[in-house]
Amino acid sequence: MESATPGRVVWLLIKWTFLLTGPLFLGGALISAHYTQRFLLRSVTVQGRVVGLKQVRGGQDNTLTYAPVFRFDVPGTHFATVVSHTSSSPPDFKVGEMVTVHYKQGHPEGAVIDSFGQLWLGDVVFGGVGALFTCISLLIVVHVRKGKRRNLGMAGDGSGITRL
Repeated sequence: MESATPGRVVWLLIKWTFLLTGPLFLGGALISAHYTQRFLLRSVTVQGRVVGLKQVRGGQDNTLTYAPVFRFDVPGTHFATVVSHTSSSPPDFKVGEMVTVHYKQGHPEGAVIDSFGQLWLGDVVFGGVGALFTCISLLIVVHVRKGKRRNLGMAGDGSGITRL
């Protein structure tokens, strides 16, 4: 049995972190994309207007981004004003800009502007990180297996016979 040297323990932690995190992020992105798609298929679609930009401070460096504040008519009842959960710098929208809005029937407070960034950016980022981590984990596994074959004196075909 191999001894657990500090370098080996670190290598195992890195390997298992990537092996577990990549597929979890990919799965989360797929589930989130599924829910976004269901939301779009079942949502009420109306026209709205950006009425303001809310400053959002975040991150360790207190970065300033802007979330669109939009207003739309909830047919037959009232106007709803919603602050987007997604912000950017520079702002993706201009005050006064007309936008298409989706919301779940009876829940206008959860409205979302119909744009790639507002609807899909989170799914794409999580999916991209998941794909990257999964690829890195696969490269690690291939590297470790090649290293084990080399250490055992095996040929690439696993026959145990090395060619000279």
